Amino acid sequence: MSRRFLSHTPSVVGFVAFALSFQPMSTDLYLPSLPAITQQLGLGVSASQWTLLALLLGFALSQLVWGPVSDRIGRRKVLLVGGAMYALSALACALSGSGAMLIAARATMGCGLAAMIVCVRALVRDLYEVQEGQQVFARALTGMAIAATLSGVAGGLLAKWADWRFTLGLLGVLALMLWALTWRHVDDDGTQKVNAKADAPPAPTWAPWLHILRHAEFRLNTGLAGFTYAEAILFIGGSSLVLVRHLGVSPGTVGLLMTLYSGCFLAGTMLCRRVLRQAGRPQALRLASQMSGTACVGFALLALTGGWQNVLLLMLVQMAYMLGHGFNQVCSQSGAVAPFPENAGTAAALSGTLMILCSVLLGQLQSWVLGQTPAALPCFAAVNAGMAGLLAWRLRHRW
Repeated sequence: MSRRFLSHTPSVVGFVAFALSFQPMSTDLYLPSLPAITQQLGLGVSASQWTLLALLLGFALSQLVWGPVSDRIGRRKVLLVGGAMYALSALACALSGSGAMLIAARATMGCGLAAMIVCVRALVRDLYEVQEGQQVFARALTGMAIAATLSGVAGGLLAKWADWRFTLGLLGVLALMLWALTWRHVDDDGTQKVNAKADAPPAPTWAPWLHILRHAEFRLNTGLAGFTYAEAILFIGGSSLVLVRHLGVSPGTVGLLMTLYSGCFLAGTMLCRRVLRQAGRPQALRLASQMSGTACVGFALLALTGGWQNVLLLMLVQMAYMLGHGFNQVCSQSGAVAPFPENAGTAAALSGTLMILCSVLLGQLQSWVLGQTPAALPCFAAVNAGMAGLLAWRLRHRW
């Protein structure tokens, strides 16, 4: 980034928040239109779920490439390539005439998304020390949560008033805006090669991965990030079909519910920032563990009693979970990268890959079980919320 940009923390926060926003926008904008996509392209339940899972799979696996590459050649080049890839694949999504083409384009979109997310997560570690970087990342996640909240409203309105192709094409336009900001304002002065020496031979590519994987703090933070994200994304993806097909909820209402969930996530990130500033990370993790555990119990009760068929009850438990999800995301994503200032891109990539692979594997299982019974939705939510609560509790006692 240009030095003037680097010295202005609000600009860094805004740029990072905009880039991070593509992660929820890539799902939240189109999910209210998923029933229409399923109908127009003749997709079954499993294939329709793969329009989401393909994005996540591309996002997960390509991070293993983007992270080490960005450590070596700089964030700017990888951001430009990723932004262009995302924009072109969004156009391909909008022009898709079959489920196979749409799924392939969504997977490519995930690859572009990975480049953007890995670079901006590592960028915060490049520019700031651990404590300040945690606060900056929390502020950026708050901005991302605002975008996610607006995406839910916009996705519901677009599902009602516009064709799903327009919705997916809109993502490409937004990616071009990020590409232009990167081109104008981002360079690599001071943001890469923090441990490189021009005359030193490169270390084996697997060496930093093994070093990172051996770190217990990394494993616990990545596990927390994986299960908390899995619950959030798979509940939204599964409920968009369950609510419309089985409970008679309109796509517009689904978009409104997604907005409420995102609003709770936004509130969680804002509360987490305050707790981190006033009481520190252990207290934030304690609250995260309590909220996730409470949601786990709530989902389990809904599954056992059949209360999941009550949309209001299901919504309230998920809203409670999303409040804790804001705490979980801030603590886990910053915590996974913090111990590795010299390999921030690799750590962000490895953490992100494992996080998304967890969601993809659980999502594939959930999509199969949902094809048999919609009651699987609260069951999976209970398991994921319980694991998130357990890992947050474990991290708190290690800190």
